[in-house]
Amino acid sequence: MRVAIVGGPGVGKSTLVRQLADLYHNGSYGEGEKGVWDPRVLQDIADGENAVGVTEYFARLYDANYRDAAENDRPGKVIFFEGARITLEAHIAEYPEQHHDALRAVLPIGDWWDPDKTIVLTSSSDTIEKHIRLRNRPHESAENMVRRFRLIDAEFRRLAPGHKNTVVINRDSREFHEREGLIGIIELAGLPMFPEISYKRL
Repeated sequence: MRVAIVGGPGVGKSTLVRQLADLYHNGSYGEGEKGVWDPRVLQDIADGENAVGVTEYFARLYDANYRDAAENDRPGKVIFFEGARITLEAHIAEYPEQHHDALRAVLPIGDWWDPDKTIVLTSSSDTIEKHIRLRNRPHESAENMVRRFRLIDAEFRRLAPGHKNTVVINRDSREFHEREGLIGIIELAGLPMFPEISYKRL
């Protein structure tokens, strides 16, 4: 089973992907960040430049993840991904209208990914701003990240009903480092429950 976790910047996708993969004792495929991406990508995202190049870069990154997972998927396994075709679509909103046709031409790269479930994480801007300020990454401007989040989050909410097996979950007041928060996401998304590793006090 392949589960995509998507949402605007700073909403907690990477954390949730890692935590759920650990909980299910399976691998996961994150999209990475600074240190993993080509160094020019962050600059172009910050400057709003090279719309098609940035989008195609992430499409190829996701494609590599889905291709690798196709070799490792099997019955009873739950594999988590950060990113799906809807991600490429939602980020189109960041760029001026004149780029939209060229950006849509990149979307077919993701046509075959077809996750069994897509979780769209959404949140209030206040929560996003708090999380961005807490992680305090030098390459992120909190104001710009919140602006981008509002744009992209609105697109995810608009697009979600048109994507099969997609559920929108508000992550406000949900802590992804706590068992209760993770179980809440699993239940809301309708995922099979993880296999519990038994613990004995000897």
